[in-house]
Amino acid sequence: MFKTALLSAFVLSALAVPAFAECSGSEEAATGKAISTAAAAAVSKVVAVEGKQMVNLSMCETSPGGIYAEFKFNFLGADGLYWVEGNARMQGASLSEIKLKKLSPNLADASAKTGIKVAAK
Repeated sequence: MFKTALLSAFVLSALAVPAFAECSGSEEAATGKAISTAAAAAVSKVVAVEGKQMVNLSMCETSPGGIYAEFKFNFLGADGLYWVEGNARMQGASLSEIKLKKLSPNLADASAKTGIKVAAK
């Protein structure tokens, strides 16, 4: 009986389709570009994005509902390097949601000085 139950569990787990899968290279590239554009627009309300920008996706997963990614967006402003961490969702080729969660200390200071809230809690 134990062997039958174990065999059944093994067969079911082998046939199960995972709910999430890693993004392909092209999905990562499209997601990164969309995040970069949206994040730059959001932070430019408090600090001008004047130099190079880089997005690091720490996680990128696909599901039937679209793509979910966690990221860190780095950029150069007049006073140095800034960054913001967050997550985003893509549906098709469009960014459907972006949440900025954690700001670098200098970006948090700039946000506080301007009175414009950039990150959600």
